[in-house]
Amino acid sequence: MSDKDLVKELKAELTEITKDRDDTLAKIKSKESRIKQVLIKLEHREQDVHSCGQKIGEQNKEIAELKAKLETKSRLLEEALQRIKDIHDDSTQKADTHRDDPDLD
Repeated sequence: MSDKDLVKELKAELTEITKDRDDTLAKIKSKESRIKQVLIKLEHREQDVHSCGQKIGEQNKEIAELKAKLETKSRLLEEALQRIKDIHDDSTQKADTHRDDPDLD
């Protein structure tokens, strides 16, 4: 082989290696871009999860407050019903006592 043939072969090999390198760099850039997109999506999901967690916490707090109010109202309602029963029982007992009294007849 002559020097010219060797130089031609070397240039061809360098051209092929350069093309392979450029292709590889393009693939790397594409992969890096895709990784960045996935990371951005992941950050958005993380923010969504955090936001949902906060909303769930707020709703749990509101549910606890509503339960407390409901328990208080139920207790007050039971007390009111008991008072009404007591008043009713007292009035029936007084009415019964007057019936037994001969002076009232």
